[in-house]
Amino acid sequence: MERRAARYRVSVDASKCKRCGVCALVSVCRSPERCVGCLACYWACPHEARRLVPAAEGSMVRVTVNGNLLEVPGGVTVAEALTSAGFKFNEPGREPSLACRTGGCWSCALVIEGELERACITPVRDGMSISTSVAGFEPRRIVHGPEPHLVGGKATPWWEVDYASYVEAAI
Repeated sequence: MERRAARYRVSVDASKCKRCGVCALVSVCRSPERCVGCLACYWACPHEARRLVPAAEGSMVRVTVNGNLLEVPGGVTVAEALTSAGFKFNEPGREPSLACRTGGCWSCALVIEGELERACITPVRDGMSISTSVAGFEPRRIVHGPEPHLVGGKATPWWEVDYASYVEAAI
């Protein structure tokens, strides 16, 4: 299944959830009150307690992108909203891109409300100010910590980790 062929939200299957904390400590949800479909928690859950459900259409919101007022879908990520408005992210390897789509690589970083932030996991909201130029913001990759990396790295799918081979290196 292509993750972005349709919009999805994540639903928690309480019978499978072990309350291990991955969704709260490792792949931290940026929209816990209302899922925006970034799917980071879905890919990171080691107990397969997350399932995808089709998303209902949301209302439109207004954002300012590079000084231009745009009307975009609400209830989605900044990346999804900008894509809907015609913004094209680059292919992985050229930034800004949607390389991992789970917030781990920072390739989608844009200036959102004056701060360098990941477009793929940040919920869009009415009145938001976005700049696609990250000039003057260094570093372009954010090395952060100390946060636990129970599944290899931010939102690395649990099935990719065998605890014997490296999934990613962190400094």
